[in-house]
Amino acid sequence: MKIESTSQLASIIRSQIDSMRKAGKATHVSNVNSKKNAANNKSHKGKKDLGSLIVQRVAGISLEDPHRRRKAFRAFLESVLLDELGDRLIADPQFFRMVEDIQNQMQADTELAPVVEQAIDLLLASSTQNSSAM
Repeated sequence: MKIESTSQLASIIRSQIDSMRKAGKATHVSNVNSKKNAANNKSHKGKKDLGSLIVQRVAGISLEDPHRRRKAFRAFLESVLLDELGDRLIADPQFFRMVEDIQNQMQADTELAPVVEQAIDLLLASSTQNSSAM
């Protein structure tokens, strides 16, 4: 059940990206993605590796950080979007603005906000379990 909630949220994000592409709102992103499709398919490591990366990134956020919850969800969003669109976007400052916009919209949406909060709880719980196992 825990993994399913996070996977559902990742599916929502991917679905939103596809909708943006179809609507022509993400022309730049589409162009980057279409150029990378072949390479991205070959280098895609799978959901398990993505999950491990997310847990590792969240575990790196200080327990005392007052913005830990927001940063955990941002790490999740960045990881999912980079996995979907390609790692080259990490060098594009527009990518981080896009992530910020998506995060703000998701957390402001009355239907999505509870799912986001649940995902944050799961991310923090997973990262805590992972760091205590080390």
